[in-house]
Amino acid sequence: MTLSINGSTFITGIFGHPVTHTLSPAMHNAAFEALSINAAYLPFEVKPQELRGAVGALRLLNIKGVNVTIPHKTSVMKYLDAVDTLAKKIGSVNTIVNKGGKLAGYNTDAGGFLKDILQLGMDPKRASCLLLGAGGAGHAVAAALAQRGAKKIFIADSDGLRARKLAGRTPGAAAVAMNEWKQKLPEVSLVVNATPVGMKKSDPALLEAREIPPGIFIYDLVYQHGTRLIEQARKAKVKHASGLGMLLNQGALAFELWTGRKAPVEVMRRTLLKILKEVS
Repeated sequence: MTLSINGSTFITGIFGHPVTHTLSPAMHNAAFEALSINAAYLPFEVKPQELRGAVGALRLLNIKGVNVTIPHKTSVMKYLDAVDTLAKKIGSVNTIVNKGGKLAGYNTDAGGFLKDILQLGMDPKRASCLLLGAGGAGHAVAAALAQRGAKKIFIADSDGLRARKLAGRTPGAAAVAMNEWKQKLPEVSLVVNATPVGMKKSDPALLEAREIPPGIFIYDLVYQHGTRLIEQARKAKVKHASGLGMLLNQGALAFELWTGRKAPVEVMRRTLLKILKEVS
């Protein structure tokens, strides 16, 4: 794939810390090329103390928009001119659109997550779920589960206050202490890992195969490689999935916000799978 940059190229990208792991540039640049859109998507390493300046640079440099990832999804909101109703309700922004110098924040994570698990055959409607992680991604997952009509959502986080706050704003949710969440496993049909545990290949498994009840669905938002949690789910012979489908679907929604064009989802999917195959 060859990008042709000229004076009419519009720029998009991603803000995060770190961003070296992201597959989004390859996915979006393949989509731009497939539709012959004169655009480029770049990774921007933005430290927390640099976030305000980086957001301001979107206006100064006329950057069309960016995705926002760890650790900025919540803190970025205060620097925007407007925040979409859903993103405001979730309390997390993962997509910014520059509309003539006015920056609008959206959340495509919730829709991307829900679309993926439904496509995988897991409908959380009237189900009991366990969510690990109450950060930006956790906020989106909790909103998606509640919107779909989950019966119960147990939320655990290393920051107990953060878990309680998210539970308090999520219908049907209750906070669970980090040393007690495994006790909820017999009650739930879906477990979602929205913590950073697993991003490093050396990270431990959040669950061992012997601890995983039969019939449960394990969903790990980490998509860059097979995590130990997914390995243990496979060993336990329960349904499982990485967050690759969520990445794909949220990316397609962001692409459409920036371009006004329908995203070439299959092109984006093939690009992601190709990269993962190359690095595995």
